[in-house]
Amino acid sequence: MINRHTTLFVKDLKPIEFCGKPVMWQMDINGAFEKPFETKPTEGEHDFNTCEGCQKTLKELIKRLTEKFEGNHKDGAKPFPFCCTHHSELTKLKEFNRADFVGVPEMVARKIIYTNSHIKNNHRSETYYKDITDYIDYTVESFGQMPGNAEPLYLSDYFFYITDLLERNTEVEKGRKNRLLEFLKAYRTPTETPKTDLNVLYSTYQKWLKVFPFEISFFSTLKPHFEKQLPILNGKPETNKYTGIAKVKMHTKGSLIDVLLNLTNNLLTQINTTTLYEKGLLTEPQKIKLELVLNERKMKLKQGYVNSSKDEEQRYRKILKEWFADEKRFIDEVTPIVKALPPQPMIESPFSVLEWATIFYYADETKLLTESRLIKTRLEQFMSKHQINTTFDNFKTKYYEAKKRINEKNDYPINKLELLIPFLKENYKQTVTKVENDIIFLEENKPEY
Repeated sequence: MINRHTTLFVKDLKPIEFCGKPVMWQMDINGAFEKPFETKPTEGEHDFNTCEGCQKTLKELIKRLTEKFEGNHKDGAKPFPFCCTHHSELTKLKEFNRADFVGVPEMVARKIIYTNSHIKNNHRSETYYKDITDYIDYTVESFGQMPGNAEPLYLSDYFFYITDLLERNTEVEKGRKNRLLEFLKAYRTPTETPKTDLNVLYSTYQKWLKVFPFEISFFSTLKPHFEKQLPILNGKPETNKYTGIAKVKMHTKGSLIDVLLNLTNNLLTQINTTTLYEKGLLTEPQKIKLELVLNERKMKLKQGYVNSSKDEEQRYRKILKEWFADEKRFIDEVTPIVKALPPQPMIESPFSVLEWATIFYYADETKLLTESRLIKTRLEQFMSKHQINTTFDNFKTKYYEAKKRINEKNDYPINKLELLIPFLKENYKQTVTKVENDIIFLEENKPEY
């Protein structure tokens, strides 16, 4: 196990919230400092220890890099860390000690020989690309980190010599050689990675959840699944066989939108009225048609009405004119569907809205409902399951009223709680003990008026 110590220079630290609660923290880092460390060579047919060419190259590399480290007085080059502006800044770091870098010239020379030997031993393997690029990634990581724009010491030299040795290697098949050279070139000329703000990703995903028509019956069962997702990773993690570290790219806002567009397309093309009909599941076409018409209207209303006419009065008029047209079109479309539907029987509810809200409170507190993180979704699904005839806002208000009267005001009617017990025993039996305990508590703590 490599004993590594990295100093991070944190610029900003902010929480990432999910469902209104912080679930992780995102750091904005202004550079890092880590000393280079040794790597281990791999074994194979080619042994650099007994290869005269490798040993000769090793000695020459040590000589060149040591001269560079100590400063070439012939051309006026200064010793490390005064070799360049960026490395000169290291002297201001309390963590920096030049003595920690004295062995770097020899260390880098060995890394060049190790990597060249690894390529010689693995270029014929079926898994050559991952074997070799993983080892190069492992070696690059071993160069440590420098703050600001400073390059890890002699990393450019490593790439220069590895590229040169690979280009002159006549044993590596041309196509494989070119692919490895492309990898090295990409490493030497990295593109700037767009910063990922996790709060932006969360907000983007929540917008998709709100827009997609999960209210349509054949999509409704999918909503709890997608509410539990937070797709911030772009692809599957890949583990480097030499470091043992798994890495994965984070989505940018753009790449997440691409994924959500593709997901939307897949859901719409795989689950629709055509597939329902073919599977013999389109048993209530008029009801489904009504759902489609209603959700299309809801989507337009969520989108809102905007007009960019120069005159403000014209803007108001045109917005109203568009809204009137949409409303009349909706009525024309929905009227024949509603008339074609069979009369819906009036179902008399056994409980008041407050009592239903109380049942929801106990079922939710006992974790018996859907695993959705959103209370809104759990309320909606409960109302749908029990066909509670009230508005969502009224039901939510009654839920908070029941919760407050049981836990704070202590004035919830005990006889009403007792009436709920038979229903709870049959449908949510794990709640009964809590209800009975609350009845005892409420009896002992009746408010005095």
